Amino acid sequence: MWPDTGQQIANPNNPNTGTITPSATAQNPFSAGNSGNFPAPTPFEQVGFFFDPRIKNAYSDQYNVGVARQMGEATTVTLNYVGSSGHRLDVGGFYNTAPPGPGNPRLRSPYPYIAPTYWDRSTGTSNYNALQLSVERRYANDFSYSVAYTWSKSINTGGDGFFGVEGGVPQDPYHPGAFGSRSVAGTDLRNVLSVSTLYSVPLGKGKAHTTGNGALDYVLGNWQINNIFLARSGLPFTPSIGGDSANTGNGNSGYLTANVIGDPHQGPRTANQFFNTAAYAAPPIYTFGTAGRNSLRSAGFWNLDTSLFRKFPFGERYQLELRAEAFNIFNHLTLDIPDGRFGDANFGRVTSTASVARQLQMGAKVTF
Repeated sequence: MWPDTGQQIANPNNPNTGTITPSATAQNPFSAGNSGNFPAPTPFEQVGFFFDPRIKNAYSDQYNVGVARQMGEATTVTLNYVGSSGHRLDVGGFYNTAPPGPGNPRLRSPYPYIAPTYWDRSTGTSNYNALQLSVERRYANDFSYSVAYTWSKSINTGGDGFFGVEGGVPQDPYHPGAFGSRSVAGTDLRNVLSVSTLYSVPLGKGKAHTTGNGALDYVLGNWQINNIFLARSGLPFTPSIGGDSANTGNGNSGYLTANVIGDPHQGPRTANQFFNTAAYAAPPIYTFGTAGRNSLRSAGFWNLDTSLFRKFPFGERYQLELRAEAFNIFNHLTLDIPDGRFGDANFGRVTSTASVARQLQMGAKVTF
């Protein structure tokens, strides 16, 4: 952890403040009371974001195999297996902590003269496996569509972010692959389905059908309907608990998980109680929690965006297009990730949404 680096920070003079005499000069840029972010005199009590000097670059292996079959003149069906494995990934968390147990954790740590601190190592692993199915019809006869479905699983060890503060950390930093830390990744989406369609009314000049009346064709034709539908599984989250009841000296609030004492999936799945909160309890003193990292999931998500276009051709080269677009046309509400911190007043409750309210907009475009 030592030596460390620092930086000098000085604000330049601002001529808009009305100050006549400069408060900072080139000879003494810190005369105005600005300070530097300098290293501490010794590293022993310094708590910061450090990493193993022997840390290695992460790498991944990626592989896939697939088959495709053309169905008719305009439709293609594709089936793919896609996989990857990550190695030497970053695993953060608080290190120089003690194992769970009684007594002063500082005295029981590997290096009692050094304060526990954030410490990143290249010890993480991950793997991803997915089955991808798609059916696509290119634009033909005024109609096209695309259907894509992915069934996948993403697993990693440790946490989902850097420096042990973004996305959770392992309960036991020295064994990030142990039970409760090796789990589905925070970005794991087990099922993802997307469907898009485009349909132009085949009526009017130059189209497949006509009423035989030019004025009527002009009114009934030149319409286009578009849809984009997305549905996916919920996002994983961890039932954690604040404090350091394991007495390890870990200063990362929320590193502990709660204890599982029942079935969390028996909850009513409402905003006020999304999962069975009675299924969790505080772990006994001097122990880690038994709930796995990312062992719960939020509500599934689905959304439909729709648009209606109307073209008004005039002359040989000109065209006016009016657009009416609706995002989340059904105003479907999807609950966001619940509060997973055991002991919080909102434990098990959802206080935000993953969806946005319905939005309507109009637009116009002229082409020539």
